[in-house]
Amino acid sequence: MKVIHKDNPDFQTEEYRKIFLDGTHNTRELGGYKTTDGKKVKWGVLYRSDKLSDLSTDDQEYLSSLGIKNVIDFRSSNEKSEDPDLIPDGMRYIQLPIEADGAIRPKVEAMMRGQDQGDLGELLVEANAEFVSKYKGVYKDFLETLANEQKPSLFHCTAGKDRAGFAAAITLLAVGVPMETVINDYMKTNEYTKEFVDDYLKKIKLYSLNQADVDQLRPIMGVEERFIIAAMDRIVEDYGSIENFIAEGLEIDDETLGKLKNFLLEES
Repeated sequence: MKVIHKDNPDFQTEEYRKIFLDGTHNTRELGGYKTTDGKKVKWGVLYRSDKLSDLSTDDQEYLSSLGIKNVIDFRSSNEKSEDPDLIPDGMRYIQLPIEADGAIRPKVEAMMRGQDQGDLGELLVEANAEFVSKYKGVYKDFLETLANEQKPSLFHCTAGKDRAGFAAAITLLAVGVPMETVINDYMKTNEYTKEFVDDYLKKIKLYSLNQADVDQLRPIMGVEERFIIAAMDRIVEDYGSIENFIAEGLEIDDETLGKLKNFLLEES
């Protein structure tokens, strides 16, 4: 069902949070989340997703009908070259590249040959911590874009779970959504992509002539709470609190934060 959340309160529920598209597996609305001061995120202003390179014509028309004006792409130049986004007419395409973890691919290739690679999830633990230490400038630009543009936006990476997952987390935390809610949203990736991941791992098993231990691969195909917690722990270690990270690490001043809240929030 292709729903327009902002126009129909009946669809403003968890049941309808996922956006069903032919060409993506992990697209969702971020509206409705309540803040600690009694407000909530507006429906119809912020969406997160995996890559948009496989959108059908119907998908593009649906995204246009949602009123999305900006598409923000966190993928590296190589990723974008291999799978360029299909951007509907009338949307601005904004590139804020974060390099994918190059350590993962050789380990996956070795695993395909039957070599034990241990806990691949540890690579994503470190990658999430590096969002805090290495990519502050990107996430500063992201929050400032949302605050200054004041336009309905969709942001994404390749799988829509790590780079986009941290972007969603830091945005929601910045406007006062509690950590428990943020982690619950982060973990929805596993629910939304389960069918796709299960099918993909079956193909990996087949193509590797049963050499690949797909249980080793599964952690990096989804999310685990330890991934996002690694980022939060790095924030507390380096800045003392989320608030300090927003103000000092990302250099988001009070005026910009106020504009971000004005754009994203409404009375509950």
